[in-house]
Amino acid sequence: MANQANYSKIGFAVVAGAAAIVLTLVYLGGALGKGEVVYAETYSDAPVSGLSVGSAVNLRGVKVGEVKEISFVGSEYDDAKGEDIPKIYILIAFTTSKMRTTEDEDPEEHLREFVKKGIHATVTSSGVTGLSKIELNFPRTPIETRPISWRPRHVCIPPAPSMLESFADSAARLMNQLNRMDFVAAWSNVAAVAESSANIAANVDELVDDGKAGIESIVRDMEEAAARVRELATDLRENPSLLIRANDPDPLPETKR
Repeated sequence: MANQANYSKIGFAVVAGAAAIVLTLVYLGGALGKGEVVYAETYSDAPVSGLSVGSAVNLRGVKVGEVKEISFVGSEYDDAKGEDIPKIYILIAFTTSKMRTTEDEDPEEHLREFVKKGIHATVTSSGVTGLSKIELNFPRTPIETRPISWRPRHVCIPPAPSMLESFADSAARLMNQLNRMDFVAAWSNVAAVAESSANIAANVDELVDDGKAGIESIVRDMEEAAARVRELATDLRENPSLLIRANDPDPLPETKR
């Protein structure tokens, strides 16, 4: 009889615990259904390794929501076309109390305003653990946002590449440019330019040698002219009247006899 009483108590505790869990889930579900969260979505062209359902979504470092679902755009939208089909679809659940600035403001409209102002979503690594999160920021440099082929059910936040992805893209573009360069032709052009420069220098030296005698004659004439100018300046300094009359002026007509 004592054992049966103990079994009854254990059974009652198990049932009560299960009921408490169910009631908690029902309460949370009801609370969420009453507008405690607002949904938005984003997408990614790159792999989202480390990102999972429940990963944090931060706005300028402050957690404002979490990842609710991860899928493919082609699986979520039948109207997705072409290269949009394999893109990764990410559904985000935002906490409404953190996504509004006034009591009467609609959180979804607040999100739309953020999108108009240039907010972007970036999948970033949380550290050495390999886990990832979504960071929402307003990039300082403009980011080209390509049009999408599907019609989103929620506010769509455009993606932005992470710093590592941007560095990898820049490195890839640089390598592609280097691969397209013809180093042999470039070196041949450099060698040709150097040879042309040497020929020009040789021609200049030859021209200088050929005109050396003429240059010496011009220099001598200039020296002689300078000497005459100095002599004239000396005469004028000693006899300034030379500027207005000759040394031996002719007599006036009325004084001639």
